[in-house]
Amino acid sequence: MTGPGAGGAHHDGGTAADGTTGVGDAGTGTGPPLPPDRLGWLYALVLASLISVGISAGGLYFVADRSLSRPWAAAVDVCTRAHPVAAAEQSAARDRCLAGQFGRRGVVMLAGAGIALGAAAALVLVLPLADRRRLRRRLTVPGAQERFVDLCDRNGLAGRRRPRLIVAAPPVRQAYTTGGVIGAPTVVLPAAVAVAHADPARFDPVVAHELAHVLARDVAWASAVRALIWVPVPAVLAAGLLEVAFFGPNATYLTALGRATVVAVLTALLAAGLLRRREREADRYAAGAGHGERLAALLRAGTAGPTRRRRLLARHSDPATRAAALGRPADPPGGLTHGLAVGAVAMLATGAADALARDLFLTAQAAVGPPVAVCVGALLLSLGLLPALVRRAAAGAGGWWRPVLGAAIGFAVTAFVATALPVPGSSGVSARPDVSVALLVAALAGPLAASAAGLCVLLARLVVARRPGSVGWRSATYLVAAAAGVAVLWPLPAVASVPTDGHAARNWLVFALPRSGWPLLALLVPLLVGLLLRGAGEGHRRPPRRWDRGVVAAVLTAVLIGAGAALWRTELFPPGTLAEAGRQAQQRWLLCALTGWAVLVVLAVGRRAGVGRALTAGWAAGTAAALLQYAHALLTGRADGWDTAEAHLLAPLAWLGYLVAFTLPFLVSRPTVPGPVPSSPAGVRGPVAAVAVLAALLAVAVLGPGIPGAYAPLPVAEPAGLSAPSIAPVVPPVPDATPTRSAPGRPDPGRPLTHAQARRAAGAVRAVLPRGWRVPPDRAEGGGSRIDPSACRPLAEDSYLDRLGGVERVRERARFATVPGLTATASAELVIEIRSHAEPVPASVLAEAESARRACPRFTARGAGGSAVRFAVDAQPPPALGEQSWRVDYRLSAGSGRARITGRSAFVIVRVGHNLVTVYGSAVSEPLDERLLDAAVEAAVAKLGD
Repeated sequence: MTGPGAGGAHHDGGTAADGTTGVGDAGTGTGPPLPPDRLGWLYALVLASLISVGISAGGLYFVADRSLSRPWAAAVDVCTRAHPVAAAEQSAARDRCLAGQFGRRGVVMLAGAGIALGAAAALVLVLPLADRRRLRRRLTVPGAQERFVDLCDRNGLAGRRRPRLIVAAPPVRQAYTTGGVIGAPTVVLPAAVAVAHADPARFDPVVAHELAHVLARDVAWASAVRALIWVPVPAVLAAGLLEVAFFGPNATYLTALGRATVVAVLTALLAAGLLRRREREADRYAAGAGHGERLAALLRAGTAGPTRRRRLLARHSDPATRAAALGRPADPPGGLTHGLAVGAVAMLATGAADALARDLFLTAQAAVGPPVAVCVGALLLSLGLLPALVRRAAAGAGGWWRPVLGAAIGFAVTAFVATALPVPGSSGVSARPDVSVALLVAALAGPLAASAAGLCVLLARLVVARRPGSVGWRSATYLVAAAAGVAVLWPLPAVASVPTDGHAARNWLVFALPRSGWPLLALLVPLLVGLLLRGAGEGHRRPPRRWDRGVVAAVLTAVLIGAGAALWRTELFPPGTLAEAGRQAQQRWLLCALTGWAVLVVLAVGRRAGVGRALTAGWAAGTAAALLQYAHALLTGRADGWDTAEAHLLAPLAWLGYLVAFTLPFLVSRPTVPGPVPSSPAGVRGPVAAVAVLAALLAVAVLGPGIPGAYAPLPVAEPAGLSAPSIAPVVPPVPDATPTRSAPGRPDPGRPLTHAQARRAAGAVRAVLPRGWRVPPDRAEGGGSRIDPSACRPLAEDSYLDRLGGVERVRERARFATVPGLTATASAELVIEIRSHAEPVPASVLAEAESARRACPRFTARGAGGSAVRFAVDAQPPPALGEQSWRVDYRLSAGSGRARITGRSAFVIVRVGHNLVTVYGSAVSEPLDERLLDAAVEAAVAKLGD
């Protein structure tokens, strides 16, 4: 506890030693008070946010290190070019193509998370040592140790649990507690407090406050949290050093830094709130030990001088606020701020876990990515909310809308930030901010978090009302809350696809969601509710009769109307086509789900039953309706195999689960009205009539005009002949390497060509190009580059062909290039030229080319801007085409170190009589396609004889 005017920002908590800040009164209490609340969930949130920052920092480092990111980007371009179709088999092939590079990125991101954990562990170990290093001057005060041991024994800290005591010499004026992971904590008392050990009014309250920190068992973590708030921004700054060093502060780096700053602020607010609440818990413990009045009086006295402005990131509340807090009941835990923090960190960790899992398991991302991400988010939401909500319910506090609204806002705002400020390391290929998409994702993610929070509120109220002191029941409730949270948040990965492909998202919700199995985890909720309600009500005792006639009659009425209307429609208007059968099946499933939802709403809103009883009754009604329509399908021969059972039973239950989840946030805020349930005929007719009217209206709406957007057409396989064509590169086989000769009846390929004939020969390469190639705007031939050494200029500029220009009749050129990929890193190019001369091309031309190649093993070309490209000259066997052929290869590179760019190119010349065919092929950041190069040369030469 820090008193007024205290310095020492390094303290985790302390009490001042002088007369103006000392605390205590003479009361001793009747026994040790309740131990301080353990804030493990807050420490978990801080740690989760730190790990998320580490994952993002690892992704940023991967992009900044071009030796890692350039092969990844090239693989993205090459694989998406080879497999551009969104069909399932093409997606699987693309994932297999990308798995290696994405796995490397996942390992780097995992290393970033490990470094973040290592930083946290280092802080836990180093900071207590730094605190102890400050205590070089220690004093021995006779009597203080004996009094300290006595107070430890009174507070249940005997034997190995007893902390050490150190009396510090000036200038230490604050009492504080420090400690590491190993060993007992150390309580540090200033000399002024220690010498007052005989005065219980000055010594005992200070020690009681510090012992509260020991009892909370979080001394080491509290010491580390002081510095953890400064880790996120330096982590991102360090991860982007390579990016800034080579390319300056670009948009990628600034976007990542902006997002990290948002996370850092969130982490700082969490840490500061954690430390302030920790101090309030210690004050409460000291007051419970009988020191409350003197503590409040001296805290108020300490505010007589100038007061400092309250800081948002302050680790201690100002003395006046603490004194006022001691004079009123403690604020119930689990409020709006709590919900905001839990929702924000849960969404942040969900996105980081999704990115990491998808990269590490790209080929199985559909089976691994969503479960990992959703489980992380559900655990943080449920385990972050439920302990505080149980304490809130035990305290009898209301205002349940506060944690629900806070979780929804925190989840939605963080989803907006994560979508509007994407950074490398996400599961996407590129980072393209889109505010409109971010707003839609946030609007869809918020209700999911509110639903999970509503389930936690319901379970907390039930477990406190039924078995408030049962550890086993609370543990079971935590397990059920986590399972239900997974079920509720399961559509979260599909939410991200709604802005770009609403049809695909609707198909997933209709066909894939009910069969995934995960939503059925929500069945644990009504099961636990039913067990908790056995023999007890929600907050008050009811008559021995568990279910009154009104509730039972309402359930039966809803089942008869809902299931009966669906079956009647099927019998009266049997489907004539597969599309009609699919539409009617979806109508039946939706009506069964709405039947159970109608029972829940009527019983809960009409206060006929508490939310727990209404929930159990709604599930019973929906399940009964689904069983009836499935039995009808069996009797009429429309059910065949397990697939039909899944469709008829799982789909209604999954949809009912989400209808219930989205309704719970509104229902849990309604207080329960105590008192017996009326059993008169009028009391029975009320809920029955309401359920009948609502179920009838829903049946008319579903079976009549229908609900817009609810129907998803059945996925029909494409008929043969209409399937998507293969996009794998199709290159015809190269014939035997024999010189081209004119066939009988065909024109001589060595004859002089017209412009039209040469243009057709150059364009013949189109037939052998795979998908992913285009005809880009042609560009002028390179020139003006400085070649070093100058002896290599003939080879670099193909000047050995220049002497043919004076007798050249025709020259046609065609250029082809790959479509720019998502990262615009890998690219390939083909340039074909057909030259026709008045006289036959002499063999000396190719001999001169070979001489130029032998004279130049390597050279450097420098452009006008000073950029340099290095070429290493190589030789490969030329194709056996035409009368004579020749080939030269180049290994090119630009830049240096981690920013080095490499490529490969080849230049082929084929001489056929009066004609010269040249083909230039190049590939940057990807292998040169030798088969495609050979096929291009063959196609151009073969066209000469057409």
